[in-house]
Amino acid sequence: MVPKVFLGLTVGVSLLSNAARKGLIDASLAVLSPEDPRQGVFNSLSPDPFVKFAVEEPERCCAELNTVVKAARRWDRLFSGDVKAVYYSSDTAQGKFVASVLERSLCRVLRARQCVAGVKVAEGLGRDFYGGLLKLAHLVKTDVYEARREGRLPYIVATGGYKPESTFAVIAAYIAGALGVFYIHESFNDVVMLPMVPLQLREELRRFAAGQATEA
Repeated sequence: MVPKVFLGLTVGVSLLSNAARKGLIDASLAVLSPEDPRQGVFNSLSPDPFVKFAVEEPERCCAELNTVVKAARRWDRLFSGDVKAVYYSSDTAQGKFVASVLERSLCRVLRARQCVAGVKVAEGLGRDFYGGLLKLAHLVKTDVYEARREGRLPYIVATGGYKPESTFAVIAAYIAGALGVFYIHESFNDVVMLPMVPLQLREELRRFAAGQATEA
C-alpha cells in the first residue's frame, strides 16, 4: 500500500541568507523587519534562480528542504508515495517569496510518485505577534484534521522559522493528532523525529481544537 503523507512546514529566511552567499541576492535583504520598505523588492524579484538553487542543492539552500531531504533519505518509504505539503508563510512580501520558492521546489526534490505543494499565509504573522501565532496554529490544526480525514499520515517540519512559530505549529499539530515532528538541530545537522506528546487539555480547549468553539 502506497503511504499517503501530509507535511506542514514552517517557513524561515535561511533560503535568502544562503542565496546571498551565492550572490543571488544582496545580504541586506536576507533579514528585514516587516515594515522595512525594501520588502517591496520581493514583489518583483524573479524566483527562478532561487528555485534552481533549491533544486540543485536542497540540503544547502535552506533549513526546510534540508530537513525534508534528510527525512526522506532516512524514511524513504514514507516519502516515496503520495505527499501533500503546505508551507505556512508570514504575510510579509519576504515570507511569501520564500514560501513560493519552496513550493515550486519541494516535489522536484522529493520525486515521490504523487506530490503536491501549496502555501497558506498566516495573516498577521510577522506583524501581529499574538494574532499571527494564533492564526498559524489554527491553520495547522485545520490541515492536520483534514489530512486525517483524507487518510493521510500527518507530520510537521518545524526547522524553519523562529522558535515561537515552530512551537505554536507543533503544539497545534499534536492537539489535532499529528504523528510526529521532523526537526534538525543546528548543532548536529541531522534529522530527528520528535514523538507525539501526551497532552491533556481542559474541556474548553478540547472543544476549540475540535472546531466546536471559536474561542478557548
